[in-house]
Amino acid sequence: MHPTLFTIGDISVSSFSFMVLIAFLVAYFVGESELKRKGLNSNLADLLLIACVIGGLGGAKILFLYQQVPFSDFMSDPVRYLASGFTFLGGFLGALILMWFVTQMKRVKYLLVTDAAAPALILAYAIGRIGCLLVGDDYGIPTNLPWALSFPNGSPPTYLTVHPTQIYDTISMLIFFIILWKIRKKDFPIGWMTAVTLMVLGVQRFLVEFIRSTTPSFVPGLSQAQIISIILVVVGGVMLYKVSQYEEKGKESQVY
Repeated sequence: MHPTLFTIGDISVSSFSFMVLIAFLVAYFVGESELKRKGLNSNLADLLLIACVIGGLGGAKILFLYQQVPFSDFMSDPVRYLASGFTFLGGFLGALILMWFVTQMKRVKYLLVTDAAAPALILAYAIGRIGCLLVGDDYGIPTNLPWALSFPNGSPPTYLTVHPTQIYDTISMLIFFIILWKIRKKDFPIGWMTAVTLMVLGVQRFLVEFIRSTTPSFVPGLSQAQIISIILVVVGGVMLYKVSQYEEKGKESQVY
């Protein structure tokens, strides 16, 4: 664990904050290259970066507060809870929402932009999870597996060996990024990459939640994150079906 990356005078830079910064920057350059390849104005990347930073951090904070912090606790010490604690799914949804506003303002197709941004968002997730590992956050349940880790200075601290779910997330998302990057130039219909990304993210998070200590939902045996994951899979599946149907109709119209 390296919760503090370095210190300059009285200012400490956390490893999580640094990795989040790296994640946004890498996503920006990857996304910009994809926007150019798809014939979109590369200046759009600047607005999308702002949207992802505001929507990502804002959404991640809102969902974290909703899941983890009672309202009375937040009101008693708001600075404490605003300074730390984020939830990826909230950030992901927040970024998608503000990206929609950007596309409406610039009058470009939303799904065309999200298709271009999909590999960048996945890579950013993989990098961000390294920050979670370094500060000892979002780890899993106790285990005796050879690669288990303990986080005595984590958030919260644990002296037990647990599943390093941050590593699982990073590895799985890097694999998915490589796959997306290799197939991105294929002639997929608009919305296909977005739909697949939603589904894969939903399935991956749904499965990893079984080995994490997380916030339970109103459904016995399922966490709140798993409920959101199911919604992502359903939305992605419906999108994929509609995209496929639209493509088939297009092919039929060309034939006749």
